[in-house]
Amino acid sequence: MGEDTNGTQTRYVRMLLALDEIPELYKLLAAFFTWILLAGFILFPGTFASWNNRPAGSTASQIAEVINHVPLLVIAWICTGVGGCGMIWLWWRWHDNYIWIVNRIFVPGLLNSFAGVISTLTNVYGSQGGFFSTTAKSTIIVTGAITVICGILVLVYQFGLIRNLRKEHESVVGAEKAGHYGEGVPEEVKREV
Repeated sequence: MGEDTNGTQTRYVRMLLALDEIPELYKLLAAFFTWILLAGFILFPGTFASWNNRPAGSTASQIAEVINHVPLLVIAWICTGVGGCGMIWLWWRWHDNYIWIVNRIFVPGLLNSFAGVISTLTNVYGSQGGFFSTTAKSTIIVTGAITVICGILVLVYQFGLIRNLRKEHESVVGAEKAGHYGEGVPEEVKREV
């Protein structure tokens, strides 16, 4: 199964088989980088100054309005930067295996950044009374941008590149369905009588 009449495998099958050959270290790094990205996004809302409890008057109070916890903001940016750079590096490293990068980088990146958007909006509207501080604005821009970028990459790879590989595979081997338990079974061919 997955071979044409000459015994060669399609690119789609080669990518699927290569999934098992990618070293565990890279799978762990993908999980770490996407998780640390999420950690950064979840930490950002903790840096928003409370609009209701702001101090009045001095320059220090104006700074406090913008950022509540500077060390936490630095940690959030470091986590986000490490996660984003690590994801880009893994994308570059495994760019020829579309299936791996979609499943290990783009989909988790999309979901984690979307969680960051939800966390930011929840904090702004729940704790800040709908007020977008400078930190909240920058956070929503960063998390939103990464959500959009990962979403576009999922669409391009999953519904463009991988779909074309599957079509190429099906033209050589024939269509297959998942089967009742995911075992993969050939699709029945309709015969004309």
